[in-house]
Amino acid sequence: MKKFAFILFFLPATGALASGNLSDLFAALDKDGNGALSKEEASAESRLAAAFDEIDSDGDGQISRAEFDKYQSN
Repeated sequence: MKKFAFILFFLPATGALASGNLSDLFAALDKDGNGALSKEEASAESRLAAAFDEIDSDGDGQISRAEFDKYQSN
């Protein structure tokens, strides 16, 4: 259910739904292209910003691709 909700809330806002590629969402949010989402980058999507600390499982202040993918798969 979490994955379904995540897709419904985040993909339409970034246009990733149209392409059908979830990695497009991560790439669209990763403005500096460093392979991780900062709190500032995540703030572009209010629901992602609200869940930031939950998704950032290692507590390093960034959401890695692996953390992002893991959160989507739950």
